[in-house]
Formats: sequence, C-alpha cells, structure tokens
Amino acid sequence: MRAPVLVSSIILAAATNACLRTSTLKPEKIFSIAIGEDKAHFPRQNGIYHEIPSRIGVLKDWVAFSEPSEKTVKLFKANKLAVTLHAQDAASKNKSDARGSEALRIPGRIVMGGNDDFFVENYIPPEGENRDAATRGGYKILQYDFKGKFLRTIGRKGLADLAFENILWFDTDTHGYLWVLYRYLDELHLDRYEGNRLAFEFRQTDCEAATLDKKQIEELKNRNSIAHCEYIYPFYSGEKILLASRIDRIDTESDKKQMTLAYRIVKVKNLSDAQIDTVFSRLTNAEDHPYLPQGKDSVGIWQNVEPGRVRVARYSLTGDLRNSYLLKSSGRPSEWRQIWQTLAGDFYGIRVFADQLEVHQFK
Repeated sequence: MRAPVLVSSIILAAATNACLRTSTLKPEKIFSIAIGEDKAHFPRQNGIYHEIPSRIGVLKDWVAFSEPSEKTVKLFKANKLAVTLHAQDAASKNKSDARGSEALRIPGRIVMGGNDDFFVENYIPPEGENRDAATRGGYKILQYDFKGKFLRTIGRKGLADLAFENILWFDTDTHGYLWVLYRYLDELHLDRYEGNRLAFEFRQTDCEAATLDKKQIEELKNRNSIAHCEYIYPFYSGEKILLASRIDRIDTESDKKQMTLAYRIVKVKNLSDAQIDTVFSRLTNAEDHPYLPQGKDSVGIWQNVEPGRVRVARYSLTGDLRNSYLLKSSGRPSEWRQIWQTLAGDFYGIRVFADQLEVHQFK
C-alpha cells in the first residue's frame, strides 16, 4: 500500500508544486429555455420553482429534461423542441399501448446513451395495499431513441418486472452500457446493463472484501472500528471500477454508539482480472465529497471551497496529484440548482432564474 495521503494537503500541494496545472473553469451557456406556457413547466410557490430535475441529459446539441408534475419528457436539438413524451396513468392503459403507457409514469433524472438514445429514471407509485411485489412501487429506467420511440424497460437484475427500491446514481460508459448504483435490502449494488441484460454486478460485500482482508477487518473490530463501502463507480471506459470504503471509529462511551470517520481507502479494480490497486490508503478529511472517476485514468475529489466555488483535485491511479480544477459559477449561488459530472469527466450545471432554465458547461 502507498504511504498515507491526506486530503488536507491538496490545497498546499496545489500552491507549492510548480509542475501542477491549476485550471479555473467558468460556465458557458449551452442551452436556454423560458419557463412558462408551451416551454418548460415546473411548480412554483412563493416565487421558488420546485421539482426541477437535478440531472439533465446532454449530448452535443441534444438536451433532454423531465417535468415531473406534468409527467412529460422533452427532448431538444439545437434549442428546438424535437420530441415530447407523455405519461399515462395505469388505469388508462390497455393491451395495445401497454409497453409505452406503462413505461412512463413520473419521470426524473435523465442521462444520454451512446447510440442516439437516452435513459429516464421513472418512479412508479404504489398501488393498492402493496401486498403484491409488482404493485409496491419503486423505480425503473426507461430507454428511448432520439425519435421518441420506446426501446425497453430496465429493472433490477435485468428483469423488467423488478423495480429498484431506490437509485443512487446512473450513467453510461463509452460503449453505451448503462451503469446503475442502488441499494437493495440496505446493501450497495453496482450493476451494468447491456440492453436490458444484467451483464455485471458488484456488491457492497465485494467492495469491503476488496478493501481489507479478513485479518485486517478483525483487527479493526479490536480497535472499536468498522469498515463499510461508501461508493462504487465505473470508469468511462467501462473496464475498471472505483471502490471507496470508509473506516469509522465507534465511540463506545456514547449511548447511541456514535461513529466518526477515522479514514477512507480508495482502490481501483480491473474487471478483466483480479488485480486491485490502492490509490489512497488513508484519507482523513471528513468534509470531502465523493471520490469519482474522471475519464479513463484518474480520480477526482470534490471539495466545496465556498458558495459558488468548487475545487476538484484530480489524481492519477497511483495517488499522485495531477492537476486541480476550480469551478466558479457566475451570479448568485441561489440561482444554481445542481452541478454534476459525467463519466467522461465533463462538468455541467443547471441554472434557474425567475422565468428561465439554463444548462451550462464548465470550460
């Protein structure tokens, strides 16, 4: 294992390493639409819009977003509306339109695919008294092409009838395969779907076993500490996954057995073999955001510097600081709803005004 790497040293390294490249990324507007009649519809209360999705699909000049309250999805090309998808209530569907109407119920987050297609997170409300697993509700992911044609429903384990209890994150890799991070029975799962077929799965127990061996886990217990997997993310190439485990120290004097962060361990595993490489062996900054793959061969650590400023320190897979990005959002912080990163390593933001919805790319 590498020598301990402390996250608190990131800023110092950025200032003292003459070879380090630090870039300030500023938002560039790539999409804009008025909020109002025949444009974008979102509930508004006391001057504040609600239910604006935290994730919008972006691919070149294509942009897709959902309107949850309206139960619609809109796809734009070059700022012009290309397709509108409408949901139907379960009670109104029939056999002839079952695939389409049953598919879209209450749309949420959207990501773009790799073959002129996109994926929509779809919430299915519970029905009846929830005795039957099929009517308990949950989430599924729907795939459409850019013409609005419904392609397939993707459910847990690759079975369209099985809903996800919740979906923490999902995105596509360079092959267009869909990766889904979710919890099932309080266990973290990362799945890869090729079409609607479950092609790969990695569980929380696999992550924890890859982080520490049995002897090390027993030693932690003797020190009143415990290890559990926090994140499992794929790289954009789809050939590697990142594992981040958290080591918590248990306060035995507390009635609630309160846990505090001792350190984190971040590793990378190649899917084609059993090799597991340690990137960070001892990260100790509890304020850090998730450790996310960036592109094909680096890891980014997010730090909220101050309102409107986010720093992303980018490391090689050997744990060496490669460069640092400072994302500066213009205007008031309250205008920004979300800043996110794609698997490709690009950064996007959603900006909401009183009557305008904008998508920005940080460049």
